[in-house]
Amino acid sequence: MSNTENILVFTIKDGSILIDSKKSANIKNFIADLQGVDLATVNKIKDKFITFDKSISYKKGSFVIVCEFSFDNELTIVPTLQEAYDYIEMEEIERQLNI
Repeated sequence: MSNTENILVFTIKDGSILIDSKKSANIKNFIADLQGVDLATVNKIKDKFITFDKSISYKKGSFVIVCEFSFDNELTIVPTLQEAYDYIEMEEIERQLNI
């Protein structure tokens, strides 16, 4: 994706959330990189992801989770970081076209 300045990627590693702090305050698209996170940990935070997803959707943004397994039907979960960027790009195009 050529326009990544409005996307914030955060990663969960060893129980901590790592955020790229170089991003601006105008972020409206988010990617949660859960590669390597076990199912038990994901299940503990799943409800927070659902709430976060709803708040981002309300603000006309996107929230995509990168994970090796699907753990919820309400959330957008893809297997690779590139697919997450592609998904957000498609949603941005749809918003511009008012689809």
